[in-house]
Amino acid sequence: MAQTPLASIPSDERAALADEVDGLLLQVQKGLGPRAYTPTPTAEDQRVRRALTQAERNLEDCLGDARESLGTARRYLAPSGGEGGPAGERIVSAARAVGAVRDTIGSHLGPDRAPLAPYAYLLRHQKAFDYLARRYSEVAWEAGHVVQRLTQGAEHPGAVEAFQQARSSLDHASVYARAATRDADHDLASFPAALPVEPVQAAATDPTSAVATRLSEDCERLSRAAYTALHDRADQRLSGSDLKQLSSWNSMSRLLAGRTLFHVAGEMPDGPVKDGLKSAAMALRESSKAWDSAADAWDTVVDTADPREHPPLPPPGLAQVRQGRTVQMPATDPHPAVVISRTSTVRLGQLLFGPEWTPKQPPGAARPADDIVADAGGVGALAATAYRLSATGWQMAGAAPWVVVRAQAGLVTNTDEHRPPTLDKNRSFYPVHPRQVESLKGVYATVMSAEQKGAAALLSAAQSAGTPVPRAMLDVAAHRSIVEELKWVPTKPVQTAQRVLPRAYVPTDLAIGRRPGLRQ
Repeated sequence: MAQTPLASIPSDERAALADEVDGLLLQVQKGLGPRAYTPTPTAEDQRVRRALTQAERNLEDCLGDARESLGTARRYLAPSGGEGGPAGERIVSAARAVGAVRDTIGSHLGPDRAPLAPYAYLLRHQKAFDYLARRYSEVAWEAGHVVQRLTQGAEHPGAVEAFQQARSSLDHASVYARAATRDADHDLASFPAALPVEPVQAAATDPTSAVATRLSEDCERLSRAAYTALHDRADQRLSGSDLKQLSSWNSMSRLLAGRTLFHVAGEMPDGPVKDGLKSAAMALRESSKAWDSAADAWDTVVDTADPREHPPLPPPGLAQVRQGRTVQMPATDPHPAVVISRTSTVRLGQLLFGPEWTPKQPPGAARPADDIVADAGGVGALAATAYRLSATGWQMAGAAPWVVVRAQAGLVTNTDEHRPPTLDKNRSFYPVHPRQVESLKGVYATVMSAEQKGAAALLSAAQSAGTPVPRAMLDVAAHRSIVEELKWVPTKPVQTAQRVLPRAYVPTDLAIGRRPGLRQ
């Protein structure tokens, strides 16, 4: 924009450019302080105003003065705005980018402004507000340069004076905000958008070069699913059958990720990067075993609210068949998190074995290591992508015990260990014993520990390869907030019927509750 000959721009186009700058400043004002949490404007302007810090109020006041001056300049130049030209298009793009920041924040909040993901809590600290204000001050500074260019060649003296006043206000806004936000949390630069918990299926036509990006998106969806399961805010609850299947798919995905790292490390020269990949692969294998043990823990436990997963039942007798007393288990759809975990497993298999691979196929020969590294964006990027799996698994393992507690009232078992002596011998199942519930919760504590070690190993491997993972700082803070929240998470056992939801595509190996075939 610095090379645009603004001196030759007509007054009406100059007014249109000023109007676009005004729209950009309006987007910045909307993103200041607590109002960034409100997806739509509210009538509580005074309350929000009082919640702003002094730096944010100074920034807002200066932006307001600049917008008022720009309005004065527009009235002097033309009664109505026209097209801003290429320069105006760039300003509009900047305004959209600023608005996208607010949309990103809003994606972590429900209609009642309650968090939908653990990362939402990171934005409630003053350092986060300071970071946003500091970045907005940079926008104000650049907008001031644009306004200064609009001053050049303006024919109306009143417009020139108004532009100069707007430039002065924008400079003050930038200086005030930068001076008051020295303690801003710059780790928020990697703040993610909270994606909806809706599976995006993997297909054989997907390019392997897109696997890393789509796998990261799957992890964002699973992170949100874990958080809503922790707080019981989802429309569809995770059931015992869901936890069993999800554990099986997570076990398989960690096994595939570990094999991928081993395969890539095998083609590398000796050194710290190769050692880091091997250590991370071993940690992923341990995570796989922990998830597999969690799946096995459900072998003798059935969730009556969703009995897709259950021990083998004896076939009905001839008398029952003749009398029409045979009953089939209800076939309910799995939770979207189960489908997403399966999809992430497919993506890892596509990266390692090729786009045609599915969980029903044997592993086969791995693709060339160079091709895998190229598709992942480098060795460090490959480790960073696998890190997202472990970080998300950590969150899911933290939510699983609370899912077990809420489902406890509907859990039954057929083991002999805790079978009541007075139970009718004709009854195969009886309510789970509290020790079995504690055992189910305990296996996910083991999973969490394994995922923590895996995340640390993968982070070290990525850093050894020269790839920084700024997202890790956000994950640590989010996990810390989860631990703090566990003090007030509702624990009362509840067993309610599932809500009737629109049916989505479900792969056949999920609909019938079949476990993955790839094992350690």
